[in-house]
Amino acid sequence: MRLRSLLTGTALAVALGAGVAVAQQAATCLTTEEATAIKARMLQTELMVATLSCRRAINHEADYNAFMDRHSAELRRYNQIIQQHFGRTGGNAQRRYDTFTTALANDASNRSLASPNFCDETHKLFERAAGIQRGQLGLHMTELTRVGHMRTGEQCGRDVAMQFALAR
Repeated sequence: MRLRSLLTGTALAVALGAGVAVAQQAATCLTTEEATAIKARMLQTELMVATLSCRRAINHEADYNAFMDRHSAELRRYNQIIQQHFGRTGGNAQRRYDTFTTALANDASNRSLASPNFCDETHKLFERAAGIQRGQLGLHMTELTRVGHMRTGEQCGRDVAMQFALAR
């Protein structure tokens, strides 16, 4: 009888441990809403870096300002979602958010310096961004996450947002 109780208790402990591990992994995986938020932030950052980096070749300041005016409410909400992701996944949430946003800008800036066609390519990006109607940024970004190189839920880990954003 004692052996049966011990085996039953051990099996229960293993099952509970596996359940906790699955729950912890789910807590660090990107949700669809978080992936959409990250893609929106990536687009905003790309447009910002292009505006600053391509000033001499193509002046996109008015285009960038129009994008920000049209989508500012959605972008604020998406930034909150990203910050909540970092809070949900542990560690110093503000530091991780700051590192994330800096990494996005540095990545875009490094690409602008490395590619002689960066300004021409971003001109096309501005044209596509101009076609996104007010209130439709999330829908547009969700489509990008569906056809992108990584799908939500496939990326899990401590810095999943960074992995998702910087994987090209």
